[in-house]
Amino acid sequence: MLRIDERAVPPGAEPHDWASPDGATPDWESPDSASPDSASPDWASPDSVSPDWASPDSVSPDWASPDWASPDWESLDAWRAASAAGGSRAAFAELQANLDAAEGAQLQSNRQFAAQLDAFRRAFALADAHPELYLTAETLAAGAGSGQPPAHGPRLDVAELAARSVAAELSMRLLLPAATIRSRGFEAARCHDLLPRLWGRFRDGLASYAELRIALDAISGLPLPADFRGASAEQRAAARAAAEQLATFDDELTELAGTVPLARFRRRTRLLRARLDRPDETAARHARAHAQRRLTVESADDGMAWVTLYVSAIDAARIRARIGATAVECSGQPGETRTLDQLRADVATAHLTGAGTPSAVRTEILVTIPALTLVGRSGSGARTTAGTGFDHPAGAGAAGTHPDPPYLPAELEGHGPIDDDTARRLFAEAPTFLRLATDPFTAAPLALDRTRYRVTAAQRRWLAHQYEGCTRPGCTSPATTTDLDHLTAWAHGGTTDVDNLAPACRADHTLKHRARFSVTRSADGTITWRSPTGHLARTEPIPARSYPDHAPF
Repeated sequence: MLRIDERAVPPGAEPHDWASPDGATPDWESPDSASPDSASPDWASPDSVSPDWASPDSVSPDWASPDWASPDWESLDAWRAASAAGGSRAAFAELQANLDAAEGAQLQSNRQFAAQLDAFRRAFALADAHPELYLTAETLAAGAGSGQPPAHGPRLDVAELAARSVAAELSMRLLLPAATIRSRGFEAARCHDLLPRLWGRFRDGLASYAELRIALDAISGLPLPADFRGASAEQRAAARAAAEQLATFDDELTELAGTVPLARFRRRTRLLRARLDRPDETAARHARAHAQRRLTVESADDGMAWVTLYVSAIDAARIRARIGATAVECSGQPGETRTLDQLRADVATAHLTGAGTPSAVRTEILVTIPALTLVGRSGSGARTTAGTGFDHPAGAGAAGTHPDPPYLPAELEGHGPIDDDTARRLFAEAPTFLRLATDPFTAAPLALDRTRYRVTAAQRRWLAHQYEGCTRPGCTSPATTTDLDHLTAWAHGGTTDVDNLAPACRADHTLKHRARFSVTRSADGTITWRSPTGHLARTEPIPARSYPDHAPF
């Protein structure tokens, strides 16, 4: 039965009895409400007179007139229009409730996000004030804060290591990249200190995280009160001017946040910043932004990915013009069937990969390819094993045949599955890809690519096959950029074999030795990280790849 949220009922109106919160069935709907000997109610008698509300000449009932609602109800006119079109009061109230719920959920989402960022800010502040909560005594003694030069090795930045420790633990708990957590913690601290009114609006749910980021980007490069710490009158005057400028910026953005679409908020913020800039500040801001140029790669579905360049607007225009002109030229070639979008993507890929040029940089990428994929089979019909070198699995049928193995797609490190045709082409032709063939039934490696003979290189490929990247939960660094960490240190008797090695990015490798993180490996290959606060997080070997008793080397 339909229930109405009483909060959605217009002011002055009462929900119908049949829509009561307890959901009780009304008397007129209950089979026990009338005696079997009782006569039908008057309104059900064919001889009874129709009620007034059923007469075409009668006046509309109270609930259809505006008298039951407060004249200040903002939806009164909308209800009148819906009622005139034959709309149901219950449906109108339910619609209002859902629309209000959507708006309330947005406010609550903003509040929760602000609460999380504030928790990041306070956690980083605590670690900065009390680095001993995370760092070892040896690290603290070697740090810059000790006042004495370390006996061995360079000084360590204690504050930086403490901040990295907090970010690593939050990454383990939330499975977010540590860089994302540090960035958000920095944003929270900066907005809390420099734009307190906007920060308060964000915590109240009335401003969004996207608006907060736009505002922080806009104040980048503005003179701050902390920049003027001298005791001279000029320094004090400059500090006051900077504080007033920030306060003006904060006031105007606070009034704007949550009241206009995000694109308009961004434009208005840029205009406000332009009014605050000194004549020579625009060039300086561009120089700072240009220092942040970068390339990012984001995996997509169906074996695809996005490549994004953050470069100057001038360089972007030149790239677009060159790629576009080349694509147009290619489109005029006889037999060319690709669209301009496809041609632009292909031309850009050829330029970036150096296809056909002697200066192309050689890189290594791990591709895992099931053995049957290499011979063009992916699981259709019984297979003969005679002469293939594959043993019969337990429970196989008659000698020489066995049922289909499960389909296992080829995988590209750091991305995921790729189609079989691409995998076969890479295995046969691409010298810059490390190749690893796997058994079609157990998924265990049959053989490592033996074009290299150094044991450490083979171990790296083996561990990359098992874990894909850094084993600290939450870290997304690919295997090709990680160190191989000795779980039991070499100095303490640890051996250099796959049972005592785990991939760890350089930052997390450093934390394991400088902070009070511990890492262990279980018999099934599961890596467990324990944080200084006692939190445990685990990384398991890739489920589709069974871990054999011994590495094949």
